[in-house]
Amino acid sequence: MTIRSLEELEPGEKGRVVKVGGNGSITRRFRDMGLVPGSEVEVERVAPLGDPVEIKIKGYHLAIRREEAASILVEAAPLMPLALVSPGEVVQVVNVRTGRGLSRRLADMGLLPGTEVKVITSGPGPLVLEVKGTRLALGHGIAQKVMVAEKK
Repeated sequence: MTIRSLEELEPGEKGRVVKVGGNGSITRRFRDMGLVPGSEVEVERVAPLGDPVEIKIKGYHLAIRREEAASILVEAAPLMPLALVSPGEVVQVVNVRTGRGLSRRLADMGLLPGTEVKVITSGPGPLVLEVKGTRLALGHGIAQKVMVAEKK
């Protein structure tokens, strides 16, 4: 687990709040909304220009400014491309960094954020994966764009 600011997390990434910084009134408001050390938080999405950031905490959605998100430290699992996962490992898809068409195609195959994926084979040739009981083959170029984290 690595400690990063909330603004550094990608949509779909989760973390546990370690420290809430900022001035007194903002910190107090965050505490009132449940953003306290030990709470699990998930970045839902980021506005097109990067501000605000929508997070999910304790079952509800909250939009906060990017500068406020920078003052919140979270402990999050490091991300890695699916292409680097060793055979036999089970990981969880965090996000897919592709265009809309390819993202939709991968979603149709079951590669959505939150999905568990088991790598069957990796090496020369395509990656063979097991997703929801079905085996898929992905080229290494596409697998580089699928970001995953270790399964908890």
